[in-house]
Amino acid sequence: MIWRFITMKKCQRHLQLIELLKKERYTVAELAKQTKVSRRTILRYLDELQRKKYVTKDNYWRIDWRYETSYLELCRKILFEDPHFQLFRRYLWDLGPEKINYTKLRQLNRQLICLNLSANRRTGSLRGEPTIIFLLQLRYLRDFYYFDEQELYQQLDEYYAERAAFPVTENLFPDQEMVTAFTNEFGLQTEFVEFFYSDYIRYHFRARSDLYHSHQKHQTIIYQEIQQVISIIEETRSWEIHLMKKIATVQLFELFFGIHQGLPVTFFNLKWKQDAIPPHFYFLGKELKRRLPVLSNCRVDDLAVALKNILHVSYKTALSLNPNLKTSLVIQEGYQAYFSSHEGI
Repeated sequence: MIWRFITMKKCQRHLQLIELLKKERYTVAELAKQTKVSRRTILRYLDELQRKKYVTKDNYWRIDWRYETSYLELCRKILFEDPHFQLFRRYLWDLGPEKINYTKLRQLNRQLICLNLSANRRTGSLRGEPTIIFLLQLRYLRDFYYFDEQELYQQLDEYYAERAAFPVTENLFPDQEMVTAFTNEFGLQTEFVEFFYSDYIRYHFRARSDLYHSHQKHQTIIYQEIQQVISIIEETRSWEIHLMKKIATVQLFELFFGIHQGLPVTFFNLKWKQDAIPPHFYFLGKELKRRLPVLSNCRVDDLAVALKNILHVSYKTALSLNPNLKTSLVIQEGYQAYFSSHEGI
């Protein structure tokens, strides 16, 4: 889930611990080392989770699966317990309270600024790029309701029935036949179909790859920018196998597609686990920003996070698709060498 960015510190720690305990058991000392937090603090958070019957302890701490049906359901519970997330949720759906403590509103806006959004007290809604708000609403429905995708799009379409449509950026869909096919598949008759399609490609690699190849066929500006990025990356490294380049290219397409929609790079990064970024990704991000005008307003650290995770996904996916031992070793060696490197460009 992407919502940790909008929660209070305690909720963030609870979610972090649950994520660690999802697959493994840990001692307090091991959790403190993983999270870089004192044992005393970790124990306090574990006690809070234990009182709610979310975790239990024998020799090690673990999720108490006697009471929990799934990891995602547990995350939903923890998020709904967070008053900061609940306040954000109300503004997301135009239900912000008329009377609100200004301190709480300022805290919320400090967190929303990373997405160039703010909570508007007078209207009870979010203010900012409509596309970001629209996609956050879709993601909320994905994470907290059990709709299939057709129901998901129909629900939001009904919500916007009496609201004015906002313009689609030109040249995002060079082949309108693909949009028509998507419209027919989901039975949609709405002004928002291209926004639903842009959401759909973020969750379906094949659809994202097909749209990228459409941009390639029409030699669009997005395609040309991605080729420029690939060339800059290849100045510093080589691809162990061609499949890795293909995967990275499609991931880069999602990033640049979003940038042309008006989305900040932070939006793209919400889905990634926030961990250490090797220094050379900052150098790479700085170089991309220098050479590509479309990235001029992007933060270097955001670009570094995006690039690191795009290449990480390309390595991991290529590795999973290549059971051949020799090829796997080549991929692993390249991964270790590149991701442990401390050299800049």
